[in-house]
Amino acid sequence: MPISRVQLLTAVTLITGLGACSESNMGEVSLQLATRRAPMMSAGPQAALVSAPGQLTIVLGPDEIVLDRVQVVLRKIRLDGAPTASCAEDAEGDAQCGEVRLGPVLFDLPLDDEAEPAVTALVPVGVYDRLKFQIHKPSNANGDATLVAEHPEMEDVSIRATGTYNGTPFVFASDLTEVEELSFAEAVEVAEDGELALTLHVDAADWFANESGTGLVDPAQANDGESYESEVEQNIRESFRAFRDADGDGVDD
Repeated sequence: MPISRVQLLTAVTLITGLGACSESNMGEVSLQLATRRAPMMSAGPQAALVSAPGQLTIVLGPDEIVLDRVQVVLRKIRLDGAPTASCAEDAEGDAQCGEVRLGPVLFDLPLDDEAEPAVTALVPVGVYDRLKFQIHKPSNANGDATLVAEHPEMEDVSIRATGTYNGTPFVFASDLTEVEELSFAEAVEVAEDGELALTLHVDAADWFANESGTGLVDPAQANDGESYESEVEQNIRESFRAFRDADGDGVDD
């Protein structure tokens, strides 16, 4: 069952990494998830997308994929900006003050037209130009025992999708571990007692497009060690965008 916003915020404590800025005033930042592609959003294959409740149907060339469920494990979600005198840079050269740490958490991506709220946190006021997070492979060996116990299908799996490929059921499971750093088209500002709405858009429609953009690969043939593994993993790496979304429609303002 997908994790609702209420369940998520009850189960997970959001911690703002204040560092030297612990006395800073705060503003609220909300992050929502979306997968539905706006017209001409992607420079990749313009697959035909069909909406059904809780499903995403992708038609490209002779092939059809119906996605019934897509799950992604993320952690270390953070806003980053340039370091300042009061907010010293960390080991990665980022300002410590704007850090929002979360996770690992299993997210069910929305597959219909609507964007869905994911997390809300208080963040120190400031200007931020990047959203950073890690696609994470949970395992009992690295302290993810609770998540794995609740979702055993996600052990050593960071991304899982189920559905049909040309009518045949499939399960796609990836162990991709990747740090994603997404730059905003324009820097965003967290104002004192203000509200900043952001969307993390995942263009799942492009995940299984073949290299030539003429059809779709079988997701079952993109699992660990299979012939399309590296091709699909690269598509996934390139599928994330982050932007300001004041009206919450899942489209860049």
